Amino acid sequence: MENELFKECFDSLKKIYSEALLERTSVHENEAREKLWIAYQVLGKVEQHFKVILETGKLAEKQLADFQESKEK
Repeated sequence: MENELFKECFDSLKKIYSEALLERTSVHENEAREKLWIAYQVLGKVEQHFKVILETGKLAEKQLADFQESKEK
């Protein structure tokens, strides 16, 4: 991923969730730990989805530019 702000946002959220899960909950807080684990997993899925959208958009942009170039020739 080229966008540093995008990467920083997801890295920061991953860190927050993992620290909360591993360092701020006790063994007896099953419900809280489960919710944090789910949030962490969903975050990974959301990040992958955004990457696909961004990469697909970049690909589509390049294809459109190539098409327009070939049309002009």
